[in-house]
Amino acid sequence: MNNVEIVGYAGMALVVLSFLSRSMFRLRLLNAAGAMIITVYALLIDAWPMVWLNGLLAAINGYHLFLLVRDRKGSGPAPL
Repeated sequence: MNNVEIVGYAGMALVVLSFLSRSMFRLRLLNAAGAMIITVYALLIDAWPMVWLNGLLAAINGYHLFLLVRDRKGSGPAPL
């Protein structure tokens, strides 16, 4: 296994781990991080459909994280 494959597996692990979360904030955070890592992996292997898909997923998760943090402002920090 080379370093590029390790990057892909790390991103995949974060995405899978995100779905085990009970917290929507943690799910979005882990999923966004995993999607960003998979985007880097896809760039390294020139898999452009994966770049677009995971880049878009990371952006969508980032937007929803922004909304979660904005809506919880004043009620304390968002739970991890």
